[in-house]
Amino acid sequence: MKCVFNLAAILFVLLNLVGCASPSGVVKNDSSVLISKLVSLDFIFVESTSSLGDLETEKHLLGDLIVSGLKEKQWFTSVSGNKADVNSGSGIKVAADIKEINKVSDNVRLWAGALAGQARILVHVTVSDLSSGNQIEVFEAEGKSGKSAFAGTTDEAIQLAAGQIVAKVFKLYTQTSL
Repeated sequence: MKCVFNLAAILFVLLNLVGCASPSGVVKNDSSVLISKLVSLDFIFVESTSSLGDLETEKHLLGDLIVSGLKEKQWFTSVSGNKADVNSGSGIKVAADIKEINKVSDNVRLWAGALAGQARILVHVTVSDLSSGNQIEVFEAEGKSGKSAFAGTTDEAIQLAAGQIVAKVFKLYTQTSL
């Protein structure tokens, strides 16, 4: 009987370790920068959307994380996710469209451990000029969770993807300010 408990404990540990990957965020399918110094990056409007059903919470979180991440950089005059803040002035629009998502909730992670799988989100991002509507850059940002068997929910994957989007917009800013 003692052997069964030892085997069960070892099996539990192994199941929680198998399939654990470190979290990652990556930018894919990056287009070349098509921006001139005439485009102002002082105002940034962030819009998050998805054609997938029932993702209101995820869309809201993604938009909020992008806005807060850009505000933290303190290089931009104004960053907003509110359409009412868009005026006739110049700036850019960052449209983040959730194309794929594999959700892993806190409860599923708690009960299933590593068997819950890895949370993942793929976001198609289009950066365009607010005044003309011309596309400046198009890329995909992917976030995958999973520091350990009991970490790595959908929220972490969204944070990683939002971080990639913020980094890409900031890189765009540094390229235009040279």
